[in-house]
Amino acid sequence: MLNEKIIEILKHEGPASFATHGTDGIHLAATWNSYIEVLYNDTLLIPAGHLNKTQRNVEAGSEVQMILASKDVAGLQGNGAGFLLKGKAKFEESGINFDKLKSRFNWVRSAMVFNVKEVTELV
Repeated sequence: MLNEKIIEILKHEGPASFATHGTDGIHLAATWNSYIEVLYNDTLLIPAGHLNKTQRNVEAGSEVQMILASKDVAGLQGNGAGFLLKGKAKFEESGINFDKLKSRFNWVRSAMVFNVKEVTELV
């Protein structure tokens, strides 16, 4: 599911934006590509320092949509590749995933575990 191009994008710095939906509408947030780890073929591990509203929306049942892109990776029409990822997430405030992120980022308060269910190449 998470193909070689997506993994390559994560090696190039850039913003990784994601959206959830809550009672007050769509909420957008972002992190950096380099902060994201591939946990499994369909799962990303994302450090959460804030992301409080994102977490509330996810815990209330919102799905997550994420855009990953880099102009330094070959895409469908030359330089620049981008993907839309859709799926469900959960937040973990202890355990192996949390400890892994906490060892890299001392500001982590939670680990966002994003299980990707659908991938669409955009560019």
